[in-house]
Amino acid sequence: MSELSLSVPTYNPSIGVVAPAEGGTVTVEVVNGSVEIFGDAAGLRDLARMCLALSDDRAPDGAQIHLDEGINPLDLGSASLMLARSPRCSAQRP
Repeated sequence: MSELSLSVPTYNPSIGVVAPAEGGTVTVEVVNGSVEIFGDAAGLRDLARMCLALSDDRAPDGAQIHLDEGINPLDLGSASLMLARSPRCSAQRP
């Protein structure tokens, strides 16, 4: 089975969450109360890197990445998106 792997720098408290981007495109839409995320391959990898960066054990609860329309990787017309490390899930942390 082939694999796809991504890497991100470890969390650094002096600069926060860093997730290098390939420059892909993602659109976030809210349709009938459901969030739909569409993207090209590079854009989906960009989102995956952001989630991976937030999953770093050194990232504090509440660490977040705000994405607004027109700001990489979200295209114009996209709904805004916030990705965050939830303090509600901290009990599950090792």
